This record gives sequence, C-alpha cells and structure tokens, in this order.
Amino acid sequence: MVIIRSILIFLLFSAHTLSANTLVIGAPLNPTPMSLQLEQLLKTAYLQLGYRTEFIALPSERRLRLLQHGDLDADLFRSCELDEAHPEFIVVPVTIGALHLRAYSLDPQKLTNWQQRPELIISHIRGFKMAEQQQFLGKRITVSSDQQAFGLMLQGRVDILLEDSHTAKKFLYQKKDLPTIAEQNVADFAVCHVLSNKQQSLLNSLTLKLRLSMAKTVLL
Repeated sequence: MVIIRSILIFLLFSAHTLSANTLVIGAPLNPTPMSLQLEQLLKTAYLQLGYRTEFIALPSERRLRLLQHGDLDADLFRSCELDEAHPEFIVVPVTIGALHLRAYSLDPQKLTNWQQRPELIISHIRGFKMAEQQQFLGKRITVSSDQQAFGLMLQGRVDILLEDSHTAKKFLYQKKDLPTIAEQNVADFAVCHVLSNKQQSLLNSLTLKLRLSMAKTVLL
C-alpha cells in the first residue's frame, strides 16, 4: 500500500516543479463555476500569505485519503462539519460556499417518500460525504465519476441519483436532447476550506484572510 501510494504521488506531482512555498491543494475532478471561483479566492488568499498554490483534480475519496496522509496540504472545500467525523483534519472556520444536495430521477413519482422505499436503487459518487450521510431503505450504489452516476440514471439502471446542484447543473447543461429529469432538494451544506495537520501554522492567518475576502465576495 505504501509503495502504491508513493507511486501515485510521484505521478501526480512529477510534472510540477514545486518550491518550498507551494501548497498542493486537492480539487474536484469536474470543476464547476463555484469551485473555480473558490480556487481563485484561495489562490489570492494564499498569495497574500506568501504561498503559491497548485490545484490537483482528484476523486473525492482519494483526496480525503491523501489529505489524511499529509500528501496534500489542503482540500478546496468540504462540509464545514467534516471535523466531527475526521478530527485529524483542520477545518478553516469560514464558510466559503454552499452545496445543495438534490435527488434526481427520470420518474418524478420515485421521488415521493424515496427514503422509505426499499425497492429503489440510489446512486452517488464514492466518497461524497454529504450523500453518504443520507439514510434510506433502498439499495445504495456508489460510483467513481459523475459520468457513471448520470449514465446509470439516464439508462434507467438506478432510480435516483444524489448529487450537488452545482455539479448536476453543469453536467446537464452540457448534454443535449435529455429526457425531463425531476429533482428534489434533500439538504443544504455550508462548505469550508480544509487543511492537513501539517499546515496547522497557517490556520489563524488564513482564517483572517478568508474572512476579509468573503466580506467582499459574491458567491455563485
């Protein structure tokens, strides 16, 4: 496992010449207008603290593992409540955005009391903690990418997809001739920037910078 992880890190960063004051930050595989806005926000905040940033797009679960092992310096955003489940991470106490978890289905009738219906098949991205927290009686299927998740739903192989509205909106906007897709709001989550334990010294100064930045920022 150590060898595999080392090879992964080498492949991720071998194309980049990183100086001592460059921070490597995990970001979603499929950027949305919100995530791109947050990248710029954090890039500016870190630059004011004397750090450059390198954003690496990775699956959600892999980002968590790499952050846990200290192979990433930070993660672009996670639920502000992440430290309740992962006390080993440092959640910067500034709300930088919001995610709206929604249930999507080709059949609007399947969204009626869907949490209480054991016959339904429900899918979401592996490592997507906001969806993993949802309790329901149906069968849970996890996949590794948005393409897989939406593909299964559009093929009728799953009844419901749990996804955040930013990602879903971007994905659906890029597709043409789609059938009508029903949606239902499930939960709203405030999101925060997250540091690895090795970057503890940045917490206070970064918190101040982000608070000042958020006072001037209109989020998408």
